[in-house]
Amino acid sequence: MAVEKSLLVECPACGIENLLGDKVSESTAVCNQCREYLMGQDLINSHTGHSCEECGMVYLLKKSSGFVIGESECQCGSSNFNPVEVGDFVNDSPLPELEDSENIEEDFDWCRSAPDEQLEGDYNNIFDDDPGFAK
Repeated sequence: MAVEKSLLVECPACGIENLLGDKVSESTAVCNQCREYLMGQDLINSHTGHSCEECGMVYLLKKSSGFVIGESECQCGSSNFNPVEVGDFVNDSPLPELEDSENIEEDFDWCRSAPDEQLEGDYNNIFDDDPGFAK
C-alpha cells in the first residue's frame, strides 16, 4: 500500500519515531538513528497502525506505546483515528538490497577512503592562520 500522506514509523530496534513522506513503497525505509530496516515482517506482530481521519497521516507504532484511541492526538490536533493494517505496508515495501561483502579486501578501512591524490598544503594550516580577530 503506497502512502500518499506522511507516515510515522516507530523503529522496532531502537524505538525512535521516523517521519517518512511521499510514497513509502518507492524507496527503502531505514531508521534515521540505528539504520535498521523499518518495514520488516516482524512489524506485523510488534506494531499497530492508525490513520488520522482529518489529515490522513498514518502511524505505525509499537503495541507497547502509549497510544490511546480517542485521547492521543495527531500533529493536526485531531484525535479521530481509523485502524490500519500493518501488513499492507510490509507486503508492499521493497526489501533492502544487501551488498556482497565477499569482494572486500581484509585490510579495507571502513572509516576512511584511500587518498587519490596529495592534498595541496596541510589541512592544519587552515586553523593555524590568524584571521586577525584576536587583535
